[in-house]
Amino acid sequence: MSLIYKIASGIVRLLNVKKMFLKNKEEMLEYAKKENAKAVFDLDKAKKRANRKNYYLIVRDVMGYRLLSYQKNKSHAEGAVLYFFGGGMITGPDRLDFSLSERIMEKTGKDVWLLFYPLCSEDVKVDKTYEVCFETYRLMTETYKAEKISVLGFSSGACLSLGIFLHNNALGRPLPMAGKIISVSPGGLPDINLDENKEVWEKLNALNHKDIMIEPTYFKTAREILKKDEDLPEYMLDGTNGDFSDFPKTYFYYGGNECLYAFAEEFKKTMEKYHVPYEIIVGKGMCHCYPLMRFFREGRKAQDEIIELLKK
Repeated sequence: MSLIYKIASGIVRLLNVKKMFLKNKEEMLEYAKKENAKAVFDLDKAKKRANRKNYYLIVRDVMGYRLLSYQKNKSHAEGAVLYFFGGGMITGPDRLDFSLSERIMEKTGKDVWLLFYPLCSEDVKVDKTYEVCFETYRLMTETYKAEKISVLGFSSGACLSLGIFLHNNALGRPLPMAGKIISVSPGGLPDINLDENKEVWEKLNALNHKDIMIEPTYFKTAREILKKDEDLPEYMLDGTNGDFSDFPKTYFYYGGNECLYAFAEEFKKTMEKYHVPYEIIVGKGMCHCYPLMRFFREGRKAQDEIIELLKK
């Protein structure tokens, strides 16, 4: 473990970031609304940056939600990456997402589509989020061959990277599968009142003392926020229960010290049940979504590995 990571993780632990995830449903939604009210993305500045760095930033609308396309050339590339940011389905993308989207475009030569998908902190039901994400993928298949599309997601976005294809299967497979999926720190929001979910809940809590960022209690709160007392397909809440038939090769990245690592075994069982090719890459001693960060060696290495996978 690098010294920089040790220092950074120590600071995060001292700041007690985890306490935020002990908020109840109302407090968490209020926090999310305040965060989303902050100006994180400035379109004019982003376009100026694109001009300065000599690439194209295309802005379009999907069902009323903004979609950015990072392109090296004015015409579409042969391949593309669909990027789903994290944030627990309640907060929007941040600078790390924008910089990584740009970096992927620069290093792979592929177009990168970054969708500002509907957030459940905006009085939106999660089925709407799935609908918009699925429509975005459908639009991609009109421009690129499906096998030339890769889907990358972080945290809640990692759940969507898997979830849109679970949704595709649930709808009777109207769309072809993408070429590959890279899912960083995916989890689920299982109903812990069911006996079948007791084991994963125990694993989540067993990893709690190692996790510097997320508190397992949040998974109960998040299920309340997403479910909104509506009758939803369980795969929209807990993707480990979906139909993974005919999935492309799927790569899972986890930090060995994050509580979400508890879901790695669940996905392993599911992948093997449906005979899906997969790899699970674990960063020893690492935190949640560590490949998103480049300021420490382990994060840079994992991110560069992901970019290499996206080149293919």
